[in-house]
Amino acid sequence: MEVAAASRAARVATDAARERLQAIMHAVETFDIASATAVETLQLDAQVHQGIYAAAANPHLEDVLIRYDNLATRIWCMVLDRLPDLSHHVHEHVDLLRAVIDGDEAKSAELARAHVIGFEHAIREALFAA
Repeated sequence: MEVAAASRAARVATDAARERLQAIMHAVETFDIASATAVETLQLDAQVHQGIYAAAANPHLEDVLIRYDNLATRIWCMVLDRLPDLSHHVHEHVDLLRAVIDGDEAKSAELARAHVIGFEHAIREALFAA
């Protein structure tokens, strides 16, 4: 569903939604993960995902994805201290946001898919390494 939201956002986002995503992208680009708290990192991640959900302009999809994102955040909190490279996870949002802002549906879908798969892989590794 993340893939569908990113692809749809690239296709239907209004100019105002693209401007909000641009502001979020700037926040990601300037985010200093080394000095950020876990809460700040999670808040930025949520801001990225919720911005894309809103830009997709489908309230039902947005509602469902926010619920799933909340669950993913709970899982992330369980292993946050065991994830080796959060900076990559956070900063890969830049390319995803750029693709959505540029209206590139295929690239948005591809990057969203890779982001979700990477997250799942990192979480599984952290959970099963314990």
